[in-house]
Amino acid sequence: MGTLATTAALAALLSTAAVAHATDATFDRTLSINGKVDLTLSTGSGSIHIKRGASNAIHIFGRVRPGWGQSDEHARAIAAQPPIQQTGNIVRIGFQHDAPRNISIDYEIEAPENAVVEAGTGSGDINDDGVGESAKLSTGSGNIHATGLKGEIKLETGSGNIFAQQEGSGDVKAETGSGSIELHHIRGALKAETGSGSIKADGMPVSPWKLETGSGSVEVWTNGTPFTLDAETGSGSVHCEREVAGQNAESHHHLSGKVGGGGPVLRIETGSGSIHIH
Repeated sequence: MGTLATTAALAALLSTAAVAHATDATFDRTLSINGKVDLTLSTGSGSIHIKRGASNAIHIFGRVRPGWGQSDEHARAIAAQPPIQQTGNIVRIGFQHDAPRNISIDYEIEAPENAVVEAGTGSGDINDDGVGESAKLSTGSGNIHATGLKGEIKLETGSGNIFAQQEGSGDVKAETGSGSIELHHIRGALKAETGSGSIKADGMPVSPWKLETGSGSVEVWTNGTPFTLDAETGSGSVHCEREVAGQNAESHHHLSGKVGGGGPVLRIETGSGSIHIH
């Protein structure tokens, strides 16, 4: 009897899972474009994945998940008429106003790599695989992973990790309330800030860099670029592998001076953690 009861319970669980999965509704759309596109994407709750696609089209796949108090019919109605607007090369995806409560929509987008992208979710991860000039990516809670972005980049999450890799040059801003930040190939001004977490950044500080964490270690690779260092930790040590000319090292918590003849200021602060400049 015990075995039969266990088997029945397992069957019921699998059946429930199948029903829950079946409540998801999906939609699939392709928009034709001609020229550089301005793409805005928003979802109150759900993940966003953007990847490179054709130069003359945007492909949109969405998965609508009804939450507490929402019916399957409501999800299917949204999927039948998804929140997509196009005016020439201006494309808006997601509810801009009056978003339905307790509805989650995951998006998978294929778009031209030179699109101007602004994407945001209230809760969920964002992945951008090489789409966006002057990209702005934000989530209230979730991780951001972005590679191959060009020009100015702005990344923000209330709670989550940030990983980004830049192509070309442009100013970069990365902020998280709590989580680690890892940035690669940065060439331009940089502001990286986390309330709690480590920061790693490599590139060429040809403009001022400011890296700040409330609690966590900081590592920087500058690839031989000259700069003026100002690094301080409340609890931890500061170490620079390159010679710091005219250095001010009143304690091992603070180090400042010119590196490679001096240049843009590299400012690093951590409340608790070590600082290492390679």
